[in-house]
Amino acid sequence: MSLFKTKNVWSVYCENDETFDQNSMIVSPLNSDADFIIIGSHHGVLRIFQPMLDINEGILQTGFKASDLILEKLFDNPILQLGVGRLVSGSGLNHLAILQSKLISVYSLVVKEGLADHGIQYVLKLMYAHALKRSAANFTLGHFGGTLNRDFICVQSLDGLLTIFEQESYGFCCFISVFLLPGPLVYLKKTDSFITSGSNWYIQCFKYKNLYDAGHRTPDEEPTSTSTSILSDWDFQMNEPVLEMSVEQLPTKEFVVMVLGEQNLYCLSEAGKLKYMKRFDFSPLCFVSYVLDNNIMTIVISETNTVLIYQNTTLKWSAQLHFLPINVKRANLWNLKGCLVLLSDDGRLECSYLGTEPSLFVAPPLNYQELDFEKAEEELATLNKVIKDLSNDEVKLSSDYVNKQFTINLMIDPELKTGIHEHNLSMALNNQMCQLTIDIMAHNRIEELQLTILVRRPLKCIPATFFKTDVKEKLQFTCDIFLDEELEIPNLNCEVVASFISDSGTPRNVRKTTEIPLGLVVKFSPPEKDNEVKVNLNVNRDLVPLSVLFSDFSSHLHHSISDLMQDNPVEAAGNAAGFANVTECGKTASVLLAKSSQRYRIQSDSLVSLNLMVEQMVYRLGRYFQDDEGFSINFSGSLPISPLISCVHRHFQVRTEVVRLQEQLSVLSSQYRLIEKRLVAKLKAKTPIPLTNLGILLDDTFTEISTTTEKFLKENSELRRVQVELECCLNAVLCLMRLMNVDKKSLSVIESIFQPFVHDIENQYWEDVIECDLQYLLRTFLAKSEKDKLRAECSSFEEVKYISKMDKHLTLVLERISKKIIMETPNTSEERGSPFSIKEEEPPIGLQIGKSSSRILSARARASTISRVPESTHEENEEV
Repeated sequence: MSLFKTKNVWSVYCENDETFDQNSMIVSPLNSDADFIIIGSHHGVLRIFQPMLDINEGILQTGFKASDLILEKLFDNPILQLGVGRLVSGSGLNHLAILQSKLISVYSLVVKEGLADHGIQYVLKLMYAHALKRSAANFTLGHFGGTLNRDFICVQSLDGLLTIFEQESYGFCCFISVFLLPGPLVYLKKTDSFITSGSNWYIQCFKYKNLYDAGHRTPDEEPTSTSTSILSDWDFQMNEPVLEMSVEQLPTKEFVVMVLGEQNLYCLSEAGKLKYMKRFDFSPLCFVSYVLDNNIMTIVISETNTVLIYQNTTLKWSAQLHFLPINVKRANLWNLKGCLVLLSDDGRLECSYLGTEPSLFVAPPLNYQELDFEKAEEELATLNKVIKDLSNDEVKLSSDYVNKQFTINLMIDPELKTGIHEHNLSMALNNQMCQLTIDIMAHNRIEELQLTILVRRPLKCIPATFFKTDVKEKLQFTCDIFLDEELEIPNLNCEVVASFISDSGTPRNVRKTTEIPLGLVVKFSPPEKDNEVKVNLNVNRDLVPLSVLFSDFSSHLHHSISDLMQDNPVEAAGNAAGFANVTECGKTASVLLAKSSQRYRIQSDSLVSLNLMVEQMVYRLGRYFQDDEGFSINFSGSLPISPLISCVHRHFQVRTEVVRLQEQLSVLSSQYRLIEKRLVAKLKAKTPIPLTNLGILLDDTFTEISTTTEKFLKENSELRRVQVELECCLNAVLCLMRLMNVDKKSLSVIESIFQPFVHDIENQYWEDVIECDLQYLLRTFLAKSEKDKLRAECSSFEEVKYISKMDKHLTLVLERISKKIIMETPNTSEERGSPFSIKEEEPPIGLQIGKSSSRILSARARASTISRVPESTHEENEEV
């Protein structure tokens, strides 16, 4: 950090949330005695300032006045770059060139005199304009071809096309070779050359004559990037991206090219030879150079808000800035010569000079004292005790602190939005969406607040994030949740994360969860009696009719009663219902009530489709009996191991195929680049060389790349579908484990391992992580013997190449969990008469957690402990 700070003499801030870049500002006198400051934003707003700094009794009067803004004009398209030169034939005056994406225009600044300052009018008059066929990147002006007293325009497009305009007339256009991304473009008058840089990190110089010989003279011609091969006059390897370039003329009539890289400043001669280089220990943002007494002066702005002035390679001065600019220029105002003009990316424009006001901070003198180790140990013990006490009370303090800052309430509208008039509804697959309303009441001032809404794929939320600053009162945010893909639904949880920074600068975050309406993702379907996967949920209360549990589907259930009245009166009474995905994917999940026992049966032909209804039954039963302290739900069957293993197999196969196609694409791309290099070498040779079927090989490789890419996109889409299905299976198994007789400590470990989140990142796939977790379980509290516990715990991730070993470990873990539950469950004679015995001595959990809809969701993670014994043959064959 610098000791001194710059002195602000004039500043103004642009409105309307405009953005700017390094090409958005120029400083030029145009045809006046003092400089004009001209800026153009990406919103298409052009502003011309001429600050008037008055001197009253020897004191410089600073500050922005309304008369300093002499012109403001709005264009239809963003302004990419500005330039000033003699651009009109027959006129020796300077004119303003404005570059837009598909147009470059030349304007004249016309002054209409008045009786006072506020009576003077400035008008932009359009002289001519050229339409561009390709999207422009930047341009440069100069005396191309050795012309005198007039400037030509060279526009560089995004794909490397250089278009020359000889003032009002079209000149020619051509492509420069080896081009990928556009870089800075400058003109060197002495050698009549263009100097540019690209994504290959080379500085290249092209003669105007070579470009002219290879150019197309007719505007209607469409040149291609491979039609001509233009050799550069000289190249200079940078080995880093180029931020900015400029050309300066020394008093000895010698020209130099100043290049600013990401870590270095280069000075090149007109022949491309390195004169000197300055390496920075910071990241520069922008620079401006000028010549003073045969020395090259360079002003560099760093990312630490510091302006540094170099004479050649020697640092002469540095000062601290008040903000972070992206563009710097020098200007000669009416009463202040050589001031710095700074522009930030959000539109802050400032004129300042180098200040000599030192910082008031003085470093304290170093105190070299011998350490008292006994006293240090006592202090360390005291600090450790304080840290331990704070850690124990961290959760309590954090919750109390958050509650004093603000409260957050979530509300989902149960009525689904339909109709094309609704916003974002065209993106929903089933033409339906629900609206989430978030109410926030700030009790104290909050500096920054960010809300993030998280839903599980295939659900989508728009908008998903909100950001506010200086929050002092009640706020309300609304967003739409809808189905974005034709996939199964892992769960209907919607989590809102509020991250905020209080007025004291303390960061905190709050999480709240709510439930998305079931009707958004499923629809009523006729129930099925025979299915492959069945789950029985036992309750210790009378069965609740499905028409009461699923009141939001009551219209469909009543409609089905009339259809089933003659066939089956039990089902007609609300004892059976079917639910299917609204996108017609997956299988139908049926919910049936037992005739003579307190049991619900949920069945389907797929565990993936069964998942959502199991979770919904637990959630809706807990909500219905939330005031009943003794209510409990129990699952006493066997875990669905086989469907889970099948889904894991499918995920492993698809993921392996995706990895194989990625590697194949990498090999084909390398082969394609090698063929291109061979073709370029043969085409550049002075003597013609036969291509020896390289063209055929190039076409075949391109065809194979296209075919492999299509396969990769298809398999990648299939991988996303299989990931969701695996998440559904894991969520179903985890939900059933919560309803079994598992102690809290073991359940917390199982939940951390069987998390229903499937992520396949590079070099670490889901199978690799779960295999390490399974081995940890088998060597710790699920170990079969003490010998297994003595083995080293698995602590490293290794790639799973064969799925059979993982299948064995997964099966062992699920079987040992079930066996451990059976062994820990008492099996007395009283319990044999009822297969659904309940441990009365354990405190109920439903009432403690089910006081609100958000707390009910947590009840599934702390389900009550219920005894489990094998079901008898009579109960298994019971009619449902």
